[in-house]
Amino acid sequence: MGSYHGKFSFDAFSHKKAVLYRSFSGDSPVRYPPYTPENKKLMRAVMNGGILDIILALMGWSRD
Repeated sequence: MGSYHGKFSFDAFSHKKAVLYRSFSGDSPVRYPPYTPENKKLMRAVMNGGILDIILALMGWSRD
């Protein structure tokens, strides 16, 4: 009965939840809408994994 005062009361009747702290510094705006044709070319090149395709997509060319 005596431990429901102050901090102990708060700890007893509150729910703890996990919090994830994450940085978005490596996130690319190409991932989000609006999906322009240039963005689609770049994302397709990134997903295919070819460095030459990525460079060409960044320059605005394609190797189709």
